[in-house]
Amino acid sequence: MNNQSNKSLWFLGGIVAVLILLPLFCVRFVGAGQVGIITRFGEVNRTADSGLALKLPWPIEHITKMETRVQKEEQQSAAATSDLQDVNATLALNYALDNDTALKVYKTIGTDYKNRVVIPALQESFKAATAGYTAPQLITERTAVKGKAYEIIKSRLGKYGIRVVDLNIVNFTFSPEYSKAVELVQVANQQVQQAKQDLERVRVEAEQKVAKANADAEAQRVQQQTLTPALLQKYAIDAWDGKLPTYYGGNQPLFNIPLQGNPTK
Repeated sequence: MNNQSNKSLWFLGGIVAVLILLPLFCVRFVGAGQVGIITRFGEVNRTADSGLALKLPWPIEHITKMETRVQKEEQQSAAATSDLQDVNATLALNYALDNDTALKVYKTIGTDYKNRVVIPALQESFKAATAGYTAPQLITERTAVKGKAYEIIKSRLGKYGIRVVDLNIVNFTFSPEYSKAVELVQVANQQVQQAKQDLERVRVEAEQKVAKANADAEAQRVQQQTLTPALLQKYAIDAWDGKLPTYYGGNQPLFNIPLQGNPTK
């Protein structure tokens, strides 16, 4: 009786233990922004969305979590322009997996898709884009270079199921020799521009002086034509203060200004 009771207790205890431990082996939590890839004996079986995911105990089934939020990869890249100038740049790529494509990525590439696909595609897209531009064009047409590199990497990663969100080329740097040459050209251009501005200023000032001289000459000509003896006499009368001069030279006054009215006898 006692042996039978002990067996029953052990059996019940085993059942309780299995019930307690079962969730530890069969329940997994998939976080927000993740998708679970469930394999059965190593073969992909199904996917699980974020939340609680049920699976058979290991080693029958195993779950691998894949990130579906936007991820960022930043790389230093070196390339050459169409005029054979070395160029370096900092590339910043934003990419993501979708729930529907995560399974494809897991099957074809695995979990290390960043190192196996993303980084090489990022490097190659920059090299392919810069090869179609000269060094000066990389500076003046950065938006076009970025657009071309974006389309290249979007095409290369899209076939694997990786979605490209955005691509930024943070800066361009060239060899010290080329940078120095560009600086000298810029200084020369600034000097030429300054010389043109100085020449234009001198020309304008000369034209202003000629115009002023012509205006003065014209004013004098008109004045000479309009100044008559009567007008000069009027100007003298208008300017006279009504007092006769107190100094006389000989028998004639210093100023001979005619007086109006009858003289006093």
